[in-house]
Order: sequence, then C-alpha cells, then structure tokens
Amino acid sequence: MALSWLAVNANDGSVITDLPDLKVDGALKATLMRYESQTASLPTWDPTDPDVAPPPNWLSATRPGATFLVALSEPDDTEPRGLPLWGGMVVRRNRKPGGGVKMSLVTAEGYLDRVYVGDISFTGTAQNQIVKSLTETYAKTGTKRGLPLRVEITGGDGVARDRAYTDAADKTLYSVLSDLSGVLGGPEWTIRWEWVDERRLGLVLAVGDRIGSAPPAGLGPAAQFYLPGAVTDAELVEGYGSGEGANDVMAVSSGTEGARPQSPHQTNDTDLRPRFEYRWSPSTSITNIDTLTAHAQRALADMKDGSLALTITANREEAPKLGHDWFLGDDIGFSIDAPEFPGGISGTARCVGWEITDTTVTPLVDVTNIQGV
Repeated sequence: MALSWLAVNANDGSVITDLPDLKVDGALKATLMRYESQTASLPTWDPTDPDVAPPPNWLSATRPGATFLVALSEPDDTEPRGLPLWGGMVVRRNRKPGGGVKMSLVTAEGYLDRVYVGDISFTGTAQNQIVKSLTETYAKTGTKRGLPLRVEITGGDGVARDRAYTDAADKTLYSVLSDLSGVLGGPEWTIRWEWVDERRLGLVLAVGDRIGSAPPAGLGPAAQFYLPGAVTDAELVEGYGSGEGANDVMAVSSGTEGARPQSPHQTNDTDLRPRFEYRWSPSTSITNIDTLTAHAQRALADMKDGSLALTITANREEAPKLGHDWFLGDDIGFSIDAPEFPGGISGTARCVGWEITDTTVTPLVDVTNIQGV
C-alpha cells in the first residue's frame, strides 16, 4: 500500500521524474483553508551500489521554489496512474557529504502566502466569485508567473459581499482569503491535485459555501469507520479551556485616535455555565462593525459548546478509500465500541482534514452528531 512519488515542475505541472526512494518523516496532512508542511529525504549515495542514488536529474527535480513533490495512491481500475493525494513545494534543500538530500515541503496553499493582493475592490459581488477573481489575478499563471491552477466553484456563487483591498496594506492572498472565510457564512476553499494529461499534473482551488457533501436526508454517510473493523485507534477529547470554549465573544480591530472598532458582545444566553469571555482580532485592518460582528458570530458558533475532538485512525487498505469513497469536507460515519465508551459511541463527523501514511489514514473531523458521550 506504499505511496509513490513524482517531482513536478511548479510552473506548468509537467512531471520531471519518479522518486521511488523518497522518504517523508511522518504523516502527510491536508486541512481546509490552511497550508501544511512536511520534511523529506533522498538516500545517501553508495559508490559500491549504483541502485542507491537519486535519479540523474535529482538536482532539477528538487530545486527549491521550482518543484512540487507529489504523492500518488496505488494504481487501480479508476486511476491506473495513481490518484494524486498530496503535494508539497520544495522550499528548502539541505545537502552534506554522506547525508543525502533533505528537503522541507509546504503544500500549495502556502504559495498563497507568498503573493500579495494589489488595489482591487468588489461591490455586491458573490463571495465565491471574489475568491475566484483574487486567485486568478494573483496566484494563477497568466500575465504574471504563478501556479498551474484552475478555480472550481462548487454549489453556487454564494452571498454578495463588499470588499476593498489596497496594495499599500501589504496583505497576502492567503491572509485575505483567511479573513473572508472567517466571517459567519464565509466561503470555504481548498487546493487539490489532478491529472491534466499523461505527463502533467495541475492544481484545483475549489471554493464554495461548503466544500464536500453531506448525505441525503434520511441516509447515513457513504464512508463508515468502525471499531472493531478497519479502525485501529480512536480517541475522544472534550474541553472548555482557554481558546476552546466561550459563551461571550467579541471581535476587535486596531484602534486609531482613541477609538477601537469592536463588535457587540455575542452571547449564548441558554448556556448553564458561568460567563467565559473570548476576545481576539481577526484582522487589524477591519473597520466595519458588521464585519467584526460576523467574525464574532462565527467564533461563538464554534466555541459555545466547547471543543469535542475525535481522532480516528484506520488501516488504509481496509478503510473507505480517500479520493474515491470520501473527500475533504465530506461527512463520514463512525461507530466505536470500547470499554471506555459504555454502550459505544456513534454518529456523523465532517472531515475538515486528513493525515495519511503508507499504512494508515486519519480523518481529522469536526463532530456534528454523536451519540453515547
């Protein structure tokens, strides 16, 4: 069940070479609206064994800032070349005698934090179209060099919003998209890989009011994770500590001339706990109170019941297949039977991220419905 690796040109997605001996130092991780990192290595040369060495074009295949290293699933009937599951741009390469080649990798979302938004404004524009326009203007190869990506809007254009950005604000595309996604009902987005042709891969930035899908009414999710079964480990953590739970939330911005923009207190008056307050600044550039209020409402919705974290790790060969049976953003089902959960726990969880290794898969979930807690 081992993953295979390709080196890909960051400018046009063309495959440079296979990297059969590449090793990564842990699980590969993907998360909605966030970039992830990993480290990887190619073997030390063995002058007595010509098979222990990187491919002849390893220098161009691992050039920092110019290449992605892409992990493929095992070939099957639906994708005989292997499904591209994860890719990381080489951002650092270390070499020393006897030490082989070691690299630091960052997923394509990290590139969005390396390009800046200029003077551009939107009035009454659907939020998913704002994301599309910003991405195509500042990250996609076009009038300026960028990534070989396309933008895919899922489930409609979304609610209309007004937004204005200036070059002088020095805001990266990543920070702008994070701000926009942080308001109540804001857009979700993620970047995935796809085969464009036989020797070229491309990137897809998917944006929508929701990434992934819920099952039809009255039906359970298609992908189910069971213990006993494919699940090898599970952990449930509940918390109401600082940053985890709050029933009184305020969003603030930077103050000027003795005044500070801030939202009204957003409270959960039905909560039986004493008052737990949370204040933070979603962005220092926000001056509109309604925008700050939308951020506070989103935070209250996330924090009012505290945190409930469920970790499920499954055998990748036996579990529902990532990229076929379930995708980032989908709802999945689970049923865990163990002495620590009298009567068992079961329910539905939304996959907001995942981790994979050669042998395991771990959906990173936001529990939406759980029985037995």
